[in-house]
Amino acid sequence: MRAPSLGQASSVLADVTTPRLAVIIRDDDISACTQPDTLQTLYGELWADDRPVCLAVVPLLSEHVPRLAGHSGPDPGAWPFLHDLTARGRAEIALHGHRHAPGEWAGSDPIALRRLLDDGLTRLGTVLLGVPVCTFIPPHEHFSPAARDLLIERGFSVCTTSVNMFPPNRWGWLAYRLRQRLGRPGLYPVVRQGRARLFAADTYLFTPRASPAACLRRARRAAGFCTRFGYPLVVVNHHWHFFDSAGQPRPGLLAAWRGFAAELTARGDVTFTTFAACGAPQ
Repeated sequence: MRAPSLGQASSVLADVTTPRLAVIIRDDDISACTQPDTLQTLYGELWADDRPVCLAVVPLLSEHVPRLAGHSGPDPGAWPFLHDLTARGRAEIALHGHRHAPGEWAGSDPIALRRLLDDGLTRLGTVLLGVPVCTFIPPHEHFSPAARDLLIERGFSVCTTSVNMFPPNRWGWLAYRLRQRLGRPGLYPVVRQGRARLFAADTYLFTPRASPAACLRRARRAAGFCTRFGYPLVVVNHHWHFFDSAGQPRPGLLAAWRGFAAELTARGDVTFTTFAACGAPQ
């Protein structure tokens, strides 16, 4: 067998090292009660290598904001911790609604929605001074076409389920249900509309509702699917899913998540990015 020429070797090397899979990690329900140690448990190894995570932050505490057992009061270190992460390029801060109430973004009045958006941004700007917020994650995946249109108008990156982002007709609903039944990873290409970028992600990969082994298989299948089709892999986590009702870690689920993250970081074709950076004009 003839050895490859210098040009062929360079081409092979480029194929190996050129990022083919963009990974966005999104963690929802961050609030004033979120403990820095909880996030460090999940993402510390990624942050040690300056790999970013999108943290979806609820600006106002309410009874609708999930929190770990025994930690119902605000943590004085939460906001400084988040501010430091963003200063180091380790976190993208997303607005995660207002009070995390079901349906708060399902209305159709653009004036009320604009007021809700501006108030949430103002409150985040007060506790995270100087931190840019240009990504929106709707709480509970409740999201109206009017809210979507407002955020597109304002140039936000938005991530939610495909049926919220692109409300389907009757046949579209049937196709959506069929994809779910077939186990197709619910991940899609980035849609650009003006300055806005829309990310549709239907799949929650790591949840206590499935066994850790099943979660890991699902995550690997999603990574393979996105690599094959060139879609970004959006990994949607809820940090509180990795702890039980008593606030104790779920070791199996944590091990599955850490194993998957280690597999991604060991690949030479993966880049960790944010919603704001992914799909941005080059």
